[in-house]
Amino acid sequence: MNTSLLDDLRDGIPLHLASLTVDQYQQMIRDGILSDADPMELIQGALVYKDRRDELGSLITHGPRHLRALNKLMAVLSQWVAGKSVFLEVQGPIILGESSEPEPDCCLVRGEPDDFSESVPHAADVVAVFEVAYSSLLSDRRTKQRLYASEGIPIYVIVNLHDSVIELLSQPSIDEQRYVLQTVFGPATTVSIRLDSWGRTHISRWGNLVKMVFTADLAWSQKRHRNLFLPTGPVTPVKC
Repeated sequence: MNTSLLDDLRDGIPLHLASLTVDQYQQMIRDGILSDADPMELIQGALVYKDRRDELGSLITHGPRHLRALNKLMAVLSQWVAGKSVFLEVQGPIILGESSEPEPDCCLVRGEPDDFSESVPHAADVVAVFEVAYSSLLSDRRTKQRLYASEGIPIYVIVNLHDSVIELLSQPSIDEQRYVLQTVFGPATTVSIRLDSWGRTHISRWGNLVKMVFTADLAWSQKRHRNLFLPTGPVTPVKC
């Protein structure tokens, strides 16, 4: 029978693993041991493959539903940040503590891109993070929530393609490493979110149509943004 190190850990065999720091991780990239193109991120000292699949398949596969949802999300967020002192970062790194450098699908960062021409945004720079999830749903709900909440990132949004819902997490508890307020968007539901001084966002679902509406400066029509995340199948409420 073939077993792996992960099998040993799951079976409770005591192993003393070495945890990578952000500095060590970045040095590995500078030395060419890792490439910026490698589909990995540093999560609590461990190198983890980024899971962008729609369902099963190779971890290096970017699922078409995941990619479509990401492109739609990018389009709306790009419009919302126009003229504000905040910019959109797409699948770029953010530094969280000494041992994590995740790459959220979308991230709203204070300032301008040129402010980070020679550095990486830290938790204090981040207004909100967005993850598009199908096969990564459990990890995004648990591992990523723990990571983002423990660093005090105000808003965390999961675009849940598996259940065709949007999950909004806010009010991070640093001590409990979770978000106190968790809301699942179902049919005919609209929730208003304030992002500091930049205005409010509204994320809504109508039947099987999902859209994000940013009303701080823009008036978006339902017709123009039909099928923003293009979910399919019935809506099933889920617990965060």
